[in-house]
Amino acid sequence: MAASEFYSDRTRGPASRDRDVLTEATARGLLNLVQSKIDGNWFAKRFPDQCYDKQGVTGTVDGAVEAEIQALIPDLQFPLSRNVDAPGDVILDLLEYAARYVSEPSNGRFHSGRKHHELNFDDKSGRSTFRDEANQILARGRTTYELASSLEVQRTGTPEVRTALSELQPDTGDPELDTLVTDARNLYFSRKSSVRKIGIEKLWDAFERLKTIGIPNGDKRRSATQLLDHISNGAFRVEVEAEMLALTKIGNAFNIRHHETGKHAVPVEGYDYLFSRMSGLIILLLRESDRLA
Repeated sequence: MAASEFYSDRTRGPASRDRDVLTEATARGLLNLVQSKIDGNWFAKRFPDQCYDKQGVTGTVDGAVEAEIQALIPDLQFPLSRNVDAPGDVILDLLEYAARYVSEPSNGRFHSGRKHHELNFDDKSGRSTFRDEANQILARGRTTYELASSLEVQRTGTPEVRTALSELQPDTGDPELDTLVTDARNLYFSRKSSVRKIGIEKLWDAFERLKTIGIPNGDKRRSATQLLDHISNGAFRVEVEAEMLALTKIGNAFNIRHHETGKHAVPVEGYDYLFSRMSGLIILLLRESDRLA
């Protein structure tokens, strides 16, 4: 993201990004951003209005962008300014659509007879600029969302989750364990809570496998003890062992590892807490046993 242009960010630091719901101001800002690109011919490469001599593009076909957006995102209305109260997913879908197809226009050859320029286009610059502008609005609105370089909106979560996501980089020597941790990390970037729930389940599966890594196909308790033995500080080792037992109990009591009818459902507002807590434990155990990339 581009460097901050705001005094408050430079002097007090960026505001905490803790909002899963777009405020009206943030929604309006994103809608206005996309509308400005439609009006400024940033979609003209996709929907070219040809010059009379058919040798160049001079603008965007009237109504073409709006027609495609409404076909792909039926819950959106036009003009876009009418959607400030639309569900956040609808506006974030629009953001992904725009990021995929914008291309920055610039003036090319001038036609003196018609007094207009042909347009040249730069896909890379257009997408980079749009992403920076969108992410600044998302950040200033304190949202937990970010338009990633993949041009997909990701949920970065609370500061604790963002730290965990950046540090969950396993190198355990056990391909299945590494895959479980990596899958959990990638799933938790999703803006869909149902997908993040699967990420939590994968993380608990990784924890259970990690407890057996010292003695594959052997005694799970002895293997977990070997893992803990990498922690040299005795008092701290006791606390880490207690945390392992506590998180094992949570995984068994809630519908994380088991899904029988008697298990408690994990509330959505608890997802970040559980993911960051388990991630912190796994990162510690991997780091102490020299299994973190």
